[in-house]
Amino acid sequence: MSGKSQSGVSRLRTPEFIGKPPSKPQLAVFAGYVIAAAVYVTVGVFYTDFLLSVFVGIAYLLLVAWLVPAGVRRIL
Repeated sequence: MSGKSQSGVSRLRTPEFIGKPPSKPQLAVFAGYVIAAAVYVTVGVFYTDFLLSVFVGIAYLLLVAWLVPAGVRRIL
């Protein structure tokens, strides 16, 4: 070999975002999703039909992850 890299072989690079801690707004969004998931599972324990319905799950995620934060931002 002549010291050149082989054709078709690329070196893997680590993406720039790996190893960098998330910002506070990113942590707030993540916390919102974690809380929404915990509430969804808690409600699902008591009302199994709620947990098993795909349409209810999609509507819940839409309501909790999009409409509630938009309403809170509008009030504040």
